Amino acid sequence: MDTREPDKILHDILSIDKNNLFLQYITNRVQQENYRGWHVSQHNRYDMDDIKKILTAIYGVVGKNLFAIPPGDYKKDIDLQTDFEQYKEIVGRVNEKIGKGTINSLKKNFFPDLDKMGFLKREKIRPASFNRKTLHGQLTPSAVEFIKTSSLIKEYHIFTKAIDKLFGNKISHLAEVISRSDYRTEIISIYELMFILSDDNENLDKIELLSSYRVLKKDQHKKVIHLLKKYADPNNFSGDKTEKRDFHNWKNQSQQIMTLLKTTVYFQVEVNKGFRLNTGKTGFFRPTMQRSPIRKREYFLFHSVAKKPRFELHHIIPIALARNKAEARLIDDHLNLIYIHKNTHKEFSRNQNKNVVLAIDPNKATFSNIDKTHHIKAINSKDAFYTTEPRKIEKITYHNQGLLKSIFEFDRP
Repeated sequence: MDTREPDKILHDILSIDKNNLFLQYITNRVQQENYRGWHVSQHNRYDMDDIKKILTAIYGVVGKNLFAIPPGDYKKDIDLQTDFEQYKEIVGRVNEKIGKGTINSLKKNFFPDLDKMGFLKREKIRPASFNRKTLHGQLTPSAVEFIKTSSLIKEYHIFTKAIDKLFGNKISHLAEVISRSDYRTEIISIYELMFILSDDNENLDKIELLSSYRVLKKDQHKKVIHLLKKYADPNNFSGDKTEKRDFHNWKNQSQQIMTLLKTTVYFQVEVNKGFRLNTGKTGFFRPTMQRSPIRKREYFLFHSVAKKPRFELHHIIPIALARNKAEARLIDDHLNLIYIHKNTHKEFSRNQNKNVVLAIDPNKATFSNIDKTHHIKAINSKDAFYTTEPRKIEKITYHNQGLLKSIFEFDRP
């Protein structure tokens, strides 16, 4: 293909509507090295049931104990050393349960994801029976709880937290963004997830881009997709994978994300259509609640502050921790919100939203994790905007204390 052809395709995309914000955005995004956005292992196609079966297989062989993970690559028919008999048995059981998983794929593809989910702890140790340090694995308490629970709702909640860890809290953030938008009851297509919502840029106004995408007519959507497929053809590019673009792999990754969204309390996935906020019994979003817009207005009225550029509302105690509708209502309350700068908001995300203990006065708010080892500070009228009235600050503190006791069984000193 003529080396000028990719540039011509991008020009053709922009020509669909030169003033459309989404088209300007997507032509820029596909030129970036990280154009695919959220990373999920493409070697694995699994859902909640698969993960539970893998963990159950491990538990059935070693229980809560450590087990050795063999180093290097192994051929399919090779016999593992005696030191790794337990691992070999685990592989066999996984194959029986889900029909996939090899000596190499289990440790290279599944185990890293299980580790990120908080289900598997991996570390190099040297037991008495080994002559060198060897990688070992061990199921976490969360994994054992997930395996043993007989409650479907609890199972979904545990897995939701695990998936959120896998994606660095992006799933719960996506649920919040959609729930605060005009699209809280609408179906989001796989292309909207792929082209917009999967972007790693935390400062991006994804709802604005979604609106811009939906302004385009149906035939314009088809043309955009056709041209992006034509552009993101690996044969158009030379060099390694980072320099190539691959529409097929990009879409496969989005489909895997959709599979995982289906097994969270936040979303329902409709085959061949897309996904929407979960209004079922395992979730806590209901079309009649209209929670976020009301709480948002209540926050600004309660605190007597105006909207500011680059500031956004943050749930001090994350909505992912709600175990039932009653807790969801308490968490989605204006007293559990703080209006903070985007850069400060990123600090919460980097610490997986664990900074839930609030100490607040008219000048400063400090957010700590439960064991008080990590702190995020926000100066009022600089990093955050909130009331200076002592009675209102007392109400905010009381609400935070109540949530901490209810959800974490944590009594502040």
